[in-house]
Amino acid sequence: MSDRVETITFRTRRQKNDERRVRREAGLRQTRPARVARVLALAHNLEARVQAGEFRDYADVARHHGLTRARLTQVMNLLLLAADIQAQVLALRFPPGREPVTERHLRQILRSAVWAEQRTVWRGIRSASTKNPEPE
Repeated sequence: MSDRVETITFRTRRQKNDERRVRREAGLRQTRPARVARVLALAHNLEARVQAGEFRDYADVARHHGLTRARLTQVMNLLLLAADIQAQVLALRFPPGREPVTERHLRQILRSAVWAEQRTVWRGIRSASTKNPEPE
């Protein structure tokens, strides 16, 4: 016969739920780069790779990444944003969930090729997105 003693600990349902809630709340407090920031970064990466000769043209990029030419055009058009707007977009961070600045908002900005007009539209989008109580 063995003198070995093992203890087994059990957690109540309430303890498990409390631990789950704490993990969920910690995850919601963390921010991550906005989706539009990741798409803009992809556009910069693809442009650099085309310029380096890794791809022949944008059609080749679309085929390689499984995108339609229209979608690739939407992504690459983000490079037409004013440089300071691009920098601000790349710095956007949001908690998980619905993001107040979307790619559709950026397409509204791209309706004008004039950077001063783009900045005016961007300020309107940013002020509208900060009225929502979602922190960056």
